[in-house]
Amino acid sequence: MKLKKLLLAGSHAATPAYAVAQEIKKRKLSWKIHFIGKKWGMEGENLETLEYEELPKLGVKFHPLESGKIQTKFTRYTIPALFKIPFGFIQSLVYLLKIKPDLTLSFGGASGALTSFWSFVLSIPVIIHEQTASAGRANIFSARFARKIMISRESSKQFFPASKIVLTGNPLNPELSLVLPHTSYVIPHTILVTGGSRGSTRINAALEKILPSLKKKYEVIHLNGKNRLSFSEMAETLLRTDIVVGRAGANTVSEIIALKKPSILTPIPWSYKDEQTKNAEFARNFGIARILPQAELTPERLEREIENLVKDYPNILKRVKNKVSLDLHASKKVVNILEKYI
Repeated sequence: MKLKKLLLAGSHAATPAYAVAQEIKKRKLSWKIHFIGKKWGMEGENLETLEYEELPKLGVKFHPLESGKIQTKFTRYTIPALFKIPFGFIQSLVYLLKIKPDLTLSFGGASGALTSFWSFVLSIPVIIHEQTASAGRANIFSARFARKIMISRESSKQFFPASKIVLTGNPLNPELSLVLPHTSYVIPHTILVTGGSRGSTRINAALEKILPSLKKKYEVIHLNGKNRLSFSEMAETLLRTDIVVGRAGANTVSEIIALKKPSILTPIPWSYKDEQTKNAEFARNFGIARILPQAELTPERLEREIENLVKDYPNILKRVKNKVSLDLHASKKVVNILEKYI
Protein backbone atom coordinates (compact mmCIF):
# COMPACT_ATOMS: atom_id res chain seq x y z
CA MET A 1 0.00 0.00 0.00
CA LYS A 2 1.28 3.46 -0.89
CA LEU A 3 2.63 5.44 2.06
CA LYS A 4 0.39 8.45 2.65
CA LYS A 5 2.00 11.88 2.92
CA LEU A 6 0.54 14.52 5.23
CA LEU A 7 1.79 18.07 4.90
CA LEU A 8 1.49 20.37 7.92
CA ALA A 9 2.19 24.07 7.51
CA GLY A 10 2.00 27.21 9.56
CA SER A 11 3.72 30.03 11.38
CA HIS A 12 3.90 29.87 15.20
CA ALA A 13 2.16 26.49 14.95
CA ALA A 14 4.48 24.39 17.07
CA THR A 15 2.00 23.24 19.70
CA PRO A 16 -0.94 22.13 17.50
CA ALA A 17 1.40 20.58 14.91
CA TYR A 18 3.30 18.70 17.62
CA ALA A 19 0.05 17.51 19.21
CA VAL A 20 -1.37 16.28 15.89
CA ALA A 21 1.89 14.52 15.00
CA GLN A 22 1.90 12.81 18.40
CA GLU A 23 -1.69 11.61 17.92
CA ILE A 24 -0.81 10.20 14.48
CA LYS A 25 2.20 8.45 15.98
CA LYS A 26 0.05 7.11 18.83
CA ARG A 27 -2.40 5.56 16.33
CA LYS A 28 0.50 4.02 14.39
CA LEU A 29 -0.82 5.42 11.13
CA SER A 30 1.50 4.76 8.22
CA TRP A 31 1.80 8.40 7.19
CA LYS A 32 4.93 10.33 6.35
CA ILE A 33 4.57 13.79 7.91
CA HIS A 34 6.18 16.90 6.46
CA PHE A 35 6.12 20.44 7.86
CA ILE A 36 6.63 23.72 6.02
CA GLY A 37 7.35 26.66 8.30
CA LYS A 38 9.88 29.17 9.53
CA LYS A 39 13.23 28.13 10.95
CA TRP A 40 13.77 31.48 12.65
CA GLY A 41 11.41 33.42 14.91
CA MET A 42 10.50 37.08 14.54
CA GLU A 43 12.26 39.17 11.90
CA GLY A 44 15.63 40.28 13.20
CA GLU A 45 15.82 37.61 15.91
CA ASN A 46 18.48 34.93 15.95
CA LEU A 47 16.18 32.43 17.65
CA GLU A 48 15.08 29.16 16.13
CA THR A 49 11.36 28.40 16.21
CA LEU A 50 9.95 25.81 18.56
CA GLU A 51 8.56 23.84 15.63
CA TYR A 52 12.02 23.63 14.05
CA GLU A 53 13.45 22.31 17.33
CA GLU A 54 10.66 19.92 18.34
CA LEU A 55 8.92 18.45 15.28
CA PRO A 56 11.94 16.54 13.88
CA LYS A 57 12.10 14.66 17.20
CA LEU A 58 8.86 12.96 16.12
CA GLY A 59 10.23 12.04 12.71
CA VAL A 60 8.58 15.00 10.97
CA LYS A 61 10.53 16.26 7.94
CA PHE A 62 11.00 20.01 8.37
CA HIS A 63 11.19 22.30 5.33
CA PRO A 64 12.27 25.88 6.23
CA LEU A 65 10.39 28.59 4.36
CA GLU A 66 11.59 32.18 3.88
CA SER A 67 8.04 33.42 3.65
CA GLY A 68 8.12 36.94 5.05
CA LYS A 69 4.87 38.37 6.42
CA ILE A 70 2.58 41.37 6.53
CA GLN A 71 3.29 42.71 10.01
CA THR A 72 0.62 44.34 12.18
CA LYS A 73 3.18 46.65 13.83
CA PHE A 74 5.66 48.69 11.78
CA THR A 75 9.32 48.08 12.66
CA ARG A 76 12.63 48.36 10.82
CA TYR A 77 12.07 44.76 9.71
CA THR A 78 8.65 45.35 8.11
CA ILE A 79 9.88 46.27 4.63
CA PRO A 80 12.57 43.52 4.44
CA ALA A 81 9.88 41.02 5.47
CA LEU A 82 7.66 42.15 2.60
CA PHE A 83 10.48 41.59 0.10
CA LYS A 84 10.71 37.96 1.24
CA ILE A 85 7.11 37.21 0.24
CA PRO A 86 7.80 36.69 -3.52
CA PHE A 87 10.70 34.35 -2.69
CA GLY A 88 8.50 32.38 -0.29
CA PHE A 89 5.80 32.21 -2.97
CA ILE A 90 8.13 30.33 -5.33
CA GLN A 91 9.87 28.33 -2.60
CA SER A 92 6.57 26.94 -1.30
CA LEU A 93 5.64 25.75 -4.80
CA VAL A 94 8.98 23.96 -5.11
CA TYR A 95 8.36 22.21 -1.78
CA LEU A 96 4.87 21.11 -2.85
CA LEU A 97 6.15 19.68 -6.13
CA LYS A 98 8.89 17.84 -4.27
CA ILE A 99 6.76 16.45 -1.41
CA LYS A 100 3.59 15.65 -3.41
CA PRO A 101 1.38 15.33 -0.31
CA ASP A 102 -1.95 13.55 -0.23
CA LEU A 103 -3.40 16.13 2.16
CA THR A 104 -2.41 19.56 3.52
CA LEU A 105 -3.30 20.80 6.99
CA SER A 106 -2.61 24.50 7.48
CA PHE A 107 -2.40 26.16 10.89
CA GLY A 108 -2.27 29.67 9.43
CA GLY A 109 0.41 32.30 9.11
CA ALA A 110 2.27 33.16 5.91
CA SER A 111 3.62 29.62 5.59
CA GLY A 112 0.13 28.17 5.88
CA ALA A 113 -1.39 30.62 3.39
CA LEU A 114 1.23 29.98 0.70
CA THR A 115 1.04 26.23 1.17
CA SER A 116 -2.76 26.25 1.05
CA PHE A 117 -2.77 28.25 -2.18
CA TRP A 118 -0.36 25.97 -4.02
CA SER A 119 -2.04 22.84 -2.67
CA PHE A 120 -5.32 24.06 -4.14
CA VAL A 121 -3.67 24.84 -7.49
CA LEU A 122 -2.14 21.34 -7.53
CA SER A 123 -5.48 19.69 -6.59
CA ILE A 124 -4.25 18.60 -3.16
CA PRO A 125 -7.06 18.66 -0.56
CA VAL A 126 -6.65 21.43 2.00
CA ILE A 127 -7.90 21.55 5.60
CA ILE A 128 -7.20 24.52 7.85
CA HIS A 129 -7.24 24.89 11.61
CA GLU A 130 -7.82 28.16 13.45
CA GLN A 131 -6.41 28.23 16.99
CA THR A 132 -7.63 31.64 18.16
CA ALA A 133 -10.98 32.90 19.39
CA SER A 134 -10.99 35.21 16.36
CA ALA A 135 -9.41 34.41 12.99
CA GLY A 136 -6.00 34.99 11.50
CA ARG A 137 -5.48 36.91 8.27
CA ALA A 138 -3.90 33.86 6.62
CA ASN A 139 -6.74 31.49 7.52
CA ILE A 140 -9.36 33.93 6.27
CA PHE A 141 -7.45 34.04 2.97
CA SER A 142 -7.01 30.24 2.88
CA ALA A 143 -10.67 29.48 3.65
CA ARG A 144 -11.58 29.64 -0.06
CA PHE A 145 -9.16 26.78 -0.77
CA ALA A 146 -10.21 24.52 2.12
CA ARG A 147 -12.46 21.46 2.07
CA LYS A 148 -12.92 21.72 5.84
CA ILE A 149 -12.22 24.48 8.39
CA MET A 150 -11.58 23.36 11.95
CA ILE A 151 -12.06 26.02 14.62
CA SER A 152 -11.17 26.09 18.29
CA ARG A 153 -13.83 28.52 19.51
CA GLU A 154 -17.46 29.19 18.58
CA SER A 155 -16.62 32.89 18.16
CA SER A 156 -14.56 32.11 15.04
CA LYS A 157 -17.63 30.96 13.09
CA GLN A 158 -18.40 34.47 11.83
CA PHE A 159 -15.23 34.55 9.73
CA PHE A 160 -15.70 31.36 7.71
CA PRO A 161 -18.30 29.68 5.45
CA ALA A 162 -20.72 27.81 7.71
CA SER A 163 -20.81 24.73 5.45
CA LYS A 164 -17.09 24.09 5.96
CA ILE A 165 -16.84 24.60 9.73
CA VAL A 166 -16.32 21.94 12.38
CA LEU A 167 -15.59 22.76 16.03
CA THR A 168 -12.65 20.70 17.30
CA GLY A 169 -10.96 22.76 19.99
CA ASN A 170 -7.26 23.59 20.00
CA PRO A 171 -4.81 20.63 20.15
CA LEU A 172 -2.86 20.66 23.42
CA ASN A 173 0.70 19.76 24.22
CA PRO A 174 0.11 15.99 24.61
CA GLU A 175 2.15 15.90 27.80
CA LEU A 176 -0.47 18.15 29.40
CA SER A 177 -3.58 16.42 28.06
CA LEU A 178 -2.80 13.28 30.06
CA VAL A 179 -2.92 15.15 33.37
CA LEU A 180 -6.13 15.92 35.22
CA PRO A 181 -6.36 19.56 36.38
CA HIS A 182 -5.80 20.20 40.08
CA THR A 183 -8.76 22.07 41.52
CA SER A 184 -8.44 21.42 45.25
CA TYR A 185 -7.42 24.54 47.13
CA VAL A 186 -3.78 25.08 47.97
CA ILE A 187 -2.06 28.27 49.07
CA PRO A 188 -0.52 29.67 45.88
CA HIS A 189 3.22 29.29 46.06
CA THR A 190 4.57 29.33 42.49
CA ILE A 191 4.03 32.07 39.91
CA LEU A 192 4.95 31.55 36.26
CA VAL A 193 5.59 34.75 34.30
CA THR A 194 5.82 34.26 30.55
CA GLY A 195 5.41 36.31 27.40
CA GLY A 196 4.95 33.30 25.15
CA SER A 197 7.70 31.48 23.29
CA ARG A 198 9.42 34.75 22.36
CA GLY A 199 8.98 36.67 25.59
CA SER A 200 7.41 40.06 26.27
CA THR A 201 9.45 43.21 26.87
CA ARG A 202 6.51 44.99 28.53
CA ILE A 203 5.78 42.18 31.00
CA ASN A 204 9.49 41.72 31.69
CA ALA A 205 9.88 45.43 32.51
CA ALA A 206 6.88 45.44 34.86
CA LEU A 207 8.08 42.31 36.64
CA GLU A 208 11.63 43.59 37.14
CA LYS A 209 10.52 46.32 39.56
CA ILE A 210 8.42 44.04 41.77
CA LEU A 211 10.47 40.85 41.56
CA PRO A 212 12.30 41.38 44.91
CA SER A 213 8.96 41.87 46.67
CA LEU A 214 7.33 38.82 45.00
CA LYS A 215 10.28 36.56 45.78
CA LYS A 216 9.78 37.14 49.49
CA LYS A 217 6.42 35.36 49.27
CA TYR A 218 6.48 33.19 46.13
CA GLU A 219 8.68 31.10 43.92
CA VAL A 220 8.80 33.02 40.64
CA ILE A 221 9.57 31.27 37.36
CA HIS A 222 10.33 33.84 34.67
CA LEU A 223 10.46 32.86 30.99
CA ASN A 224 11.85 36.02 29.40
CA GLY A 225 12.11 34.81 25.80
CA LYS A 226 15.76 33.78 26.07
CA ASN A 227 15.15 30.69 28.19
CA ARG A 228 12.48 28.94 26.14
CA LEU A 229 11.51 25.46 27.28
CA SER A 230 10.85 22.26 25.33
CA PHE A 231 7.35 20.78 25.38
CA SER A 232 8.20 18.35 28.16
CA GLU A 233 9.92 21.07 30.23
CA MET A 234 6.99 23.44 29.74
CA ALA A 235 4.54 20.76 30.80
CA GLU A 236 6.53 20.07 33.95
CA THR A 237 6.72 23.79 34.72
CA LEU A 238 3.00 24.38 34.21
CA LEU A 239 2.06 21.41 36.36
CA ARG A 240 3.89 22.84 39.37
CA THR A 241 2.66 26.40 38.76
CA ASP A 242 -0.21 27.89 40.77
CA ILE A 243 -0.62 31.25 38.99
CA VAL A 244 0.26 32.28 35.43
CA VAL A 245 1.04 35.83 34.31
CA GLY A 246 1.46 36.31 30.59
CA ARG A 247 0.19 37.22 27.15
CA ALA A 248 -2.96 35.71 25.66
CA GLY A 249 -1.79 33.61 22.76
CA ALA A 250 -4.14 30.82 21.73
CA ASN A 251 -1.95 28.04 23.10
CA THR A 252 -1.27 29.80 26.41
CA VAL A 253 -5.01 30.24 26.92
CA SER A 254 -5.72 26.61 25.98
CA GLU A 255 -3.19 25.38 28.51
CA ILE A 256 -4.33 27.49 31.47
CA ILE A 257 -7.94 26.50 30.82
CA ALA A 258 -7.18 22.80 30.47
CA LEU A 259 -5.07 22.79 33.65
CA LYS A 260 -7.30 25.34 35.42
CA LYS A 261 -4.50 27.68 36.37
CA PRO A 262 -5.75 31.08 37.65
CA SER A 263 -4.11 33.71 35.46
CA ILE A 264 -3.53 37.38 34.71
CA LEU A 265 -3.43 37.96 30.95
CA THR A 266 -2.12 41.02 29.10
CA PRO A 267 -3.14 40.69 25.43
CA ILE A 268 -0.92 42.07 22.68
CA PRO A 269 -2.96 45.13 21.60
CA TRP A 270 -1.85 45.09 17.95
CA SER A 271 -2.71 41.45 17.13
CA TYR A 272 -4.82 40.97 13.99
CA LYS A 273 -8.54 41.49 14.66
CA ASP A 274 -7.52 41.89 18.31
CA GLU A 275 -7.32 38.10 18.56
CA GLN A 276 -5.37 38.07 21.83
CA THR A 277 -8.03 40.15 23.58
CA LYS A 278 -10.68 37.71 22.36
CA ASN A 279 -8.55 34.79 23.58
CA ALA A 280 -8.24 36.47 26.98
CA GLU A 281 -11.97 37.13 27.11
CA PHE A 282 -12.60 33.45 26.40
CA ALA A 283 -10.42 32.53 29.39
CA ARG A 284 -12.13 35.15 31.55
CA ASN A 285 -15.58 33.88 30.59
CA PHE A 286 -14.45 30.35 31.45
CA GLY A 287 -13.72 31.79 34.91
CA ILE A 288 -9.97 31.19 35.09
CA ALA A 289 -8.40 34.53 34.05
CA ARG A 290 -8.35 38.25 34.66
CA ILE A 291 -7.39 40.75 31.97
CA LEU A 292 -4.79 43.46 32.60
CA PRO A 293 -4.64 45.66 29.46
CA GLN A 294 -1.17 46.64 28.31
CA ALA A 295 -2.03 50.35 28.64
CA GLU A 296 -2.63 49.75 32.35
CA LEU A 297 0.36 47.46 32.91
CA THR A 298 2.58 49.02 35.57
CA PRO A 299 4.69 47.29 38.22
CA GLU A 300 2.34 48.50 40.97
CA ARG A 301 -0.81 47.40 39.14
CA LEU A 302 0.66 44.01 38.31
CA GLU A 303 1.60 43.34 41.93
CA ARG A 304 -1.85 44.43 43.08
CA GLU A 305 -3.55 42.13 40.57
CA ILE A 306 -1.42 39.21 41.72
CA GLU A 307 -2.35 39.80 45.36
CA ASN A 308 -6.04 40.10 44.47
CA LEU A 309 -5.85 36.84 42.52
CA VAL A 310 -4.22 35.11 45.49
CA LYS A 311 -7.04 36.27 47.77
CA ASP A 312 -9.68 34.99 45.36
CA TYR A 313 -7.80 31.78 44.55
CA PRO A 314 -10.15 29.29 46.30
CA ASN A 315 -13.23 30.92 44.77
CA ILE A 316 -11.75 30.73 41.27
CA LEU A 317 -10.97 27.03 41.60
CA LYS A 318 -14.45 26.41 42.98
CA ARG A 319 -16.08 28.17 40.01
CA VAL A 320 -14.21 26.14 37.39
CA LYS A 321 -14.11 22.80 39.20
CA ASN A 322 -16.81 21.13 37.11
CA LYS A 323 -16.02 22.85 33.81
CA VAL A 324 -14.34 20.85 31.05
CA SER A 325 -12.02 22.22 28.40
CA LEU A 326 -12.98 21.55 24.78
CA ASP A 327 -9.28 21.28 23.98
CA LEU A 328 -8.63 18.10 25.95
CA HIS A 329 -9.66 15.86 23.05
CA ALA A 330 -8.97 18.26 20.17
CA SER A 331 -6.02 16.28 18.78
CA LYS A 332 -8.21 13.18 18.43
CA LYS A 333 -10.94 15.14 16.65
CA VAL A 334 -8.45 16.71 14.25
CA VAL A 335 -6.85 13.38 13.31
CA ASN A 336 -10.28 11.77 12.89
CA ILE A 337 -11.01 14.37 10.22
CA LEU A 338 -7.59 13.94 8.61
CA GLU A 339 -8.22 10.19 8.31
CA LYS A 340 -11.42 10.84 6.37
CA TYR A 341 -9.75 13.15 3.88
CA ILE A 342 -6.38 11.53 3.36
